Amino acid sequence: MFCGGFGGYGFGPASSIGYGWIFLAMGFRLLVFIGLIVLAFKLFKSYTNKSEDNMKILNERFARGEINEEEYLRRRTILSQKN
Repeated sequence: MFCGGFGGYGFGPASSIGYGWIFLAMGFRLLVFIGLIVLAFKLFKSYTNKSEDNMKILNERFARGEINEEEYLRRRTILSQKN
């Protein structure tokens, strides 16, 4: 008799709201979850790129002769300990 509430309004399967809101809410949560994963990946990637950039700069300075071998080895050791 009253399958969907009062006159078809309410929260039942035959109501005006129906199951669409459930799927919409699930889709929204899925989008938020995917967004968090992408954000974490980008932050991790930028962190690893910075450490690689530091080693690249150090290698270039050593190749140009701006620092000697002793200084190069000392700084390389320090940079590798930070990772």
